[in-house]
Amino acid sequence: MTSIDGDRKLLVLYGSQTGYAQDSAHRIARQGWRRHFSVRVQAMDQIDKTEIFTATCPVIFVCSTTGQGDEPDNMKKFWRFLLRKSIPHDALDGLSFAVFGLGDSSYEKYNFPAKRLFRRLQQLGATPIVPRGDGDDQHYLGIDGALDPWLDMLWDALLLRYPLPEPIVPDSVVPDPSFDVTFVTNGQHVSCGRVPETKGSFSARLVVADRLTALDHFQDVRHFQFELEDQELLPEWGPGDCAVLRPESLVPDVNKFLERMSWSDSADIPLIIAAHDPSEFPHWIPKCTTLRWLFTHYFDVLAVPRRSFFEMLYYFSEHEGEKERLHDFSSTEGQDELQTYCMRPRRTILEVLDDLPHSRVPVEYIFDVFPPIAERSFSISSASAVTPTLVDLTVAIVNYNTIMQAPRVGVCTKWLAQMPLTHRVQLRFAKGTMRLPVENSTPIIMVGPGTGIAAFMSFIYKRCSDGAKANYLFFGCRNESKDFLYREQLEQWVAEGSLHLYCAFSRGQADQKVYVQQRIRENGDLIWSLINNLEARVFVSGNANRMPDDVRQAFIDVVKNHADIDEEAARLYIQSMIKSSRYQEECWY
Repeated sequence: MTSIDGDRKLLVLYGSQTGYAQDSAHRIARQGWRRHFSVRVQAMDQIDKTEIFTATCPVIFVCSTTGQGDEPDNMKKFWRFLLRKSIPHDALDGLSFAVFGLGDSSYEKYNFPAKRLFRRLQQLGATPIVPRGDGDDQHYLGIDGALDPWLDMLWDALLLRYPLPEPIVPDSVVPDPSFDVTFVTNGQHVSCGRVPETKGSFSARLVVADRLTALDHFQDVRHFQFELEDQELLPEWGPGDCAVLRPESLVPDVNKFLERMSWSDSADIPLIIAAHDPSEFPHWIPKCTTLRWLFTHYFDVLAVPRRSFFEMLYYFSEHEGEKERLHDFSSTEGQDELQTYCMRPRRTILEVLDDLPHSRVPVEYIFDVFPPIAERSFSISSASAVTPTLVDLTVAIVNYNTIMQAPRVGVCTKWLAQMPLTHRVQLRFAKGTMRLPVENSTPIIMVGPGTGIAAFMSFIYKRCSDGAKANYLFFGCRNESKDFLYREQLEQWVAEGSLHLYCAFSRGQADQKVYVQQRIRENGDLIWSLINNLEARVFVSGNANRMPDDVRQAFIDVVKNHADIDEEAARLYIQSMIKSSRYQEECWY
């Protein structure tokens, strides 16, 4: 985005795991363009890290939170660089900055990356333009509930330093596209059948796809096994690590979208893509491709659209009623209405476009309107020490109902559920947040209801291969006969003396519902002996709604009752275990 004044520059750096922080960064860029700033947007790990020490313009950081208060993948290298002890304490003296974090206040480490980044920049001498902003998914307006007022404050502060040379560009003026997209008109057609080669990924083929739950059980949980194709150059991954997949859109959904946009006839005509800022070009997209390829492998038409989608779509509607509606959804005042229409029922882009039949996006704006397909991470259920060429995943197929007529599905799990055997995918590996103790003699206590058992399967496989016997698993599910995941393998380990198994079934019993926290309290003597006398490590994995808090309280009760101390002292005991990584959680919504 160009500026009429070469001195009016901003650098916007983002760390984004699922795309929300990246989307917010581009929204800031569009607002900066309207205020006649020249704005560059990049992921933190994309820039030359030393550039931060020579920057003469304000730098705006936008970062999300992943895992248990961890930095997004495309921020990790930048963050590690900033933590170097060799950096002088005044290295950023003269740098003006702002930080906005995206997080969820229901997590204990809410917005930790943004908080740590803000503090570290100040330690190195940088000066904040405005106080740190903390976006919260729990706000009734979502992240925008904090982002909107924070941006108002930011622009007020910046415009005091850089007065407007001209009036703000009105919202009625459409920004220039970020990419040049041009059809090749020589009649050539391009196939979109190949799997995109992603940097740092490994080719694998699906060899097992078994359902783990009973056919009449409401939840479909499956065991997928991928075989790595290059068995000489094997990746390094360990217990607790994740496999990362970039799903594809399915043919019926792509065809429906192309038809809706009146692009069916041009879907296979080659087109050339050129980014105005080369650093923003996704490295694995062919520069000569097709619309069909892009909407199969790159753009997500089943995503729940964010506010920016409606902001951009407004410019391309030819119907006054639709434009008014889109304007409302784009405004601060209309965010409650947008939540009701789109976010709460999980309405998809394809469904929104069906509701807005007069909205047509020009091809050159597809990168500005449609979000990319986000990568999905799954805990690995196998151990490379046992099966180095096989990667096992335990996946719950997402399928649920809202007020929408059609059930809501997960883009990735829908893709996996329909994937034929031998299908080729690209896998990459990412470090998980849970780590086994170095000494095999150290006992481990694992609490994994439902698919929370996924990572613990890799733990047990690895520990068994090393001869470790002090493995204690508290597993919970609804019904012993319906969703007792990996029952045969778990019972085999028990029979071999390699696993101590405690099960809790919340349904199928006439007398009571039993949860893992109850089993923890029932075995308080054993647990206290393990953590107090043998320095046992505790691992908790599964759904983040109530389970982690309930399980933590169960451990607090065990400490309180067996150490004969009060509630607060027991809470501090568990907190000290958390700080020393003797109590680790990896939970998700």
